[in-house]
Amino acid sequence: MGIFRHDGPIMEFLSTVADLMILDLICIVCCIPIVTIGPALSAKYAVAMRIVRHEEPTIVKPYFKAFKENFKQALIVWLILMVVVLLVWIDWSWMIDKGFDNVSPLYFGGAVFVTTIVSFIIMTIFPIISRFELTVKEAFKTAALFSMLYFFGLLAIVILMGFSVFVCIKYIRWLPLAFTVCHLCIVYCLCLIFVRGFKKLEAQFVDVDENEDDVDENEDDVDSEMDSKIIDVGQEKSDEKKDV
Repeated sequence: MGIFRHDGPIMEFLSTVADLMILDLICIVCCIPIVTIGPALSAKYAVAMRIVRHEEPTIVKPYFKAFKENFKQALIVWLILMVVVLLVWIDWSWMIDKGFDNVSPLYFGGAVFVTTIVSFIIMTIFPIISRFELTVKEAFKTAALFSMLYFFGLLAIVILMGFSVFVCIKYIRWLPLAFTVCHLCIVYCLCLIFVRGFKKLEAQFVDVDENEDDVDENEDDVDSEMDSKIIDVGQEKSDEKKDV
């Protein structure tokens, strides 16, 4: 049947699933030292987005290339996030020990908001690093902005994560299979959000560059006009001296 051709939709889907599974295995191995989790995730999403867009025929070589290129920046970001996550964990531990009934609703709401933003930034910052050339400060700003723009999409991913935990617990006998399927669904949905969102960000960057070019051209025109006026004035003064 046509749907089972090597270039048909079913085989294309199975190929994408297989590529994402291989990519996950490589990422897990690179995450073992713990401190390399940031670079490993950055390289993972760099390749995963290409797989989702059907642009990357290979996995291993592009993965380690992205791992090397983004290593320093992703490592710094990961170390910062580890400190932030530790502070958030200490905050929640304090509220649990004290009892939520004894915690101010305003404080609890602020903790929920901060935890949500931190979770969204963790999900988005490494794909952003893998896609754009930004400083660490710019990467955090872009991740926060992206999290606000795609708040409901990322919230849906968080709900999907919670559902995945429920499925894995309920079907504990099939834990490896359940975890693999749920994780691949989460990664695929995240990549779809990133691919769509990054197109808009890239379009904005192009518009900014074009506006800067227009400003530079206008400044050049003004400078050339000023230069011509200066030359004309100089010629007039020289003519007056000759007449004198």
